[in-house]
Parts: sequence; C-alpha cells; structure tokens
Amino acid sequence: MASWQPRALKKRESEFASGAPAPAPVAVASSSSAAASSSSSATNEKWNGAADLEDLEEGQASKKPRTDEAPPAPKPDPSRDEVAEGAPRLAQHIASDAKFNKVAAMAFALLEAGRVTPANGGAFFAVLEAAMADRRRLRDQTYRVAYRKLFSAAVARVHLFPPAAQAQLRLWEVHVLTQIELFTDDSYQFNRAAKSLKESLHGLPCVYKALEPEGAVHLPEGERPAWADVLFDCVDAAMQHHKYGWAKTTCDILVKAIIDRRQNFSDEQQAEIQVWNAKCKGQRVVRQQEHASAKARDQTAFERKEAEWSRADIASSKKGDDGGGGGGGGLDGWCAKQSLN
Repeated sequence: MASWQPRALKKRESEFASGAPAPAPVAVASSSSAAASSSSSATNEKWNGAADLEDLEEGQASKKPRTDEAPPAPKPDPSRDEVAEGAPRLAQHIASDAKFNKVAAMAFALLEAGRVTPANGGAFFAVLEAAMADRRRLRDQTYRVAYRKLFSAAVARVHLFPPAAQAQLRLWEVHVLTQIELFTDDSYQFNRAAKSLKESLHGLPCVYKALEPEGAVHLPEGERPAWADVLFDCVDAAMQHHKYGWAKTTCDILVKAIIDRRQNFSDEQQAEIQVWNAKCKGQRVVRQQEHASAKARDQTAFERKEAEWSRADIASSKKGDDGGGGGGGGLDGWCAKQSLN
C-alpha cells in the first residue's frame, strides 16, 4: 500500500515520471539548523495552504485507532424532579426580554410533554409569575405569540397547580389571553374579546344599584382589588383602538361599564377612567352631528318637506270657518295655503 504524501509532493510526481534529470545532490549541512532551513524553503515553494492541511488531517485521521461505540447515557435518577430543580433558573431567565421567547417555548414544551405534574406544579408556577413581572410586556408584538401559547397551555392544565395558583391563573386568563385578543385589526375578534371583558366587569359592583345588570354575580370582596387592576389594564388596551371607526362603539360600551363601577378603582385609575369617558362622550357628539349632517344632505325633496311640515304651526281644527279670515285648519288647510303662495 502506498504511503501517504502531501498534496504538494503528489503534484511533483509528473516531474519525476517524465524522465527529467534528477537534481544535483546537495551537500549535507554540518549544522542541524541549516538542514531545517533548507527543508523549509524547499517545501514553501509548493505550499498550498489549507489544501495541504486537509491532506494532513486525512492522513493523521487514518492513523488514529478506531474506538468502540460511545457508552450509553446514564439513566435518569427517578428520585430527582428535573422540572422542580430547573424552575428557579427558568424563572430567572424568563424575566429577561432577550431570553423571554426562548424560555417561554421551553416552559410550554414542559407543559405539553406532561412533565409538569401536581408534584412540581407549585415550583413551575414561579416561572409564570416571573413572566408576569412586567405587566405591559405582553402588549409588545414581539412577545404576544409566546405569551399566548404559554398561558393558554397553563390555563388548560389549571388542575396541576395549587389552589391559590388556580385563582391567579383564572385572573391571568383575562389579563393575558383576553388582552392579547384585543390587539387585532379584526373587528369580529375585537368585539368578541370586548364582550368577554364586559362580562368580567360585571363581577364588580356598580356605584348605584339601579345600574346593575340583571343576574349579576359579584366577586368576593377580597378578590376585587386584584381584578380591578386587571380589568383596568384590559380596558386601557381596548382604548388603544378607539381611534379606529370600527372600534369606537365597542370602546364606548366598555367605558360605560367601567364608569358605572368606578368606585372599585384607585384614585389614579378613576382619573384616567374619567378621561376615557370624556373622550368617548365628545366623539359621540361629533359622530351624531356628522350623521345628522350626512342625513340632511341625503334627504329627498319629500323628506325635506316632511321635516318642514313637522316644524310648522298648523291649526288643530280640520275645517276652516266660512271665510272670515282665519283660514282652514289641519294639514289640508296648510297645504292649500302653500299652494296660494
């Protein structure tokens, strides 16, 4: 078997095979350093860089002894709960904007794979809490998909978590999922999410009992502050769309519902709610005026006369006197007088 040769030497085989005279013998240098220098200069004449390195790697790889197959991976210890052990690190990293999407995908995969159980559900819940440390981050389009997938999976498996966590998950179902549904340009989806939000608002008592919808069931008093904060955030998200014509009426309905329950919110929140209410009222008046003007422009001649008749001062009697000067009464008489003008 032929021994391995560098590529540069292989390319010079034609010179030896062509019958060309062999080069004159070179005197052996007395110094070892001189021999090394001569060898280096001769090699550099035909050095092909990476190509020769590849040949060298191939040659050395062929000299490496073959090893047996890799040993099998050690079996996991059944006494260890990797989800419970890894949850603190996941919670630490999911709080980072740069790592959120990646860590949320890992947490979602654990839920989907059935790795989260009632035994480690409490530890895993810390990951969800860390994801909600920044309440407004879910409004950013960059994170909405990850938030929706993770919290949808968690809400669908609410039975895996402790009772206190289950109550929080029901609140996050509105805070995360309903709020994300509001960020859309689909009027059907927006109205559906707003309807769900309005039903949640019915859990808070109205400022006046006469305003309570029929069959309203209020939340326990101890839960109302947390729900008030969540519902305020959701209505605030809906009001981001009030600038669009297709969302104005729905936003007006939500603001009316929250203004009727304003006593459940903090002073700062109530001040913002009043701003929303003034905005909705002002634009409602503008829309009514625009509608009236458009309707007047589009009226037919008969509709314009009908409007004029409705404002005219017409006598109530159906028949006039015998010509004394009072003129005929009723619509017929009025029409007769119009024909004389």
